[in-house]
Amino acid sequence: MAAFQSKEELYSVLDQVVAELQQDEAFRARIANANASLAFVVSDLDNAEYVLSFNKGELCCAKEGAAQATVGVTLKADTLDKLLSGKLSGESAYFSGALRLRGDEWTAQSMASYLGYMGPLYRKATS
Repeated sequence: MAAFQSKEELYSVLDQVVAELQQDEAFRARIANANASLAFVVSDLDNAEYVLSFNKGELCCAKEGAAQATVGVTLKADTLDKLLSGKLSGESAYFSGALRLRGDEWTAQSMASYLGYMGPLYRKATS
């Protein structure tokens, strides 16, 4: 069963994760040279959008603007849950067809490394 039953639940959890990442100095150092955005579009939650913008050590989020993001990922809520909890790698999800990617694959692969920072915070927010 998916971790999210509604857009609002998805937004609440991801907002918690982002708030903690914004305070994480190691993460901010990791994205110090970044200038890209990553959008999640959750197809089974009425195409809920959540956009993470990484810009020179700063992280911002928005609940719209997926079409303008550097990389867009379309997936179901259950796949997003597995991806963020570390139960499924982005590469495995992509090659199995569980997610669709829009944008540059190299940039997407680079941003996938950020999930390692998100995982523990995500698991804490959903426990």
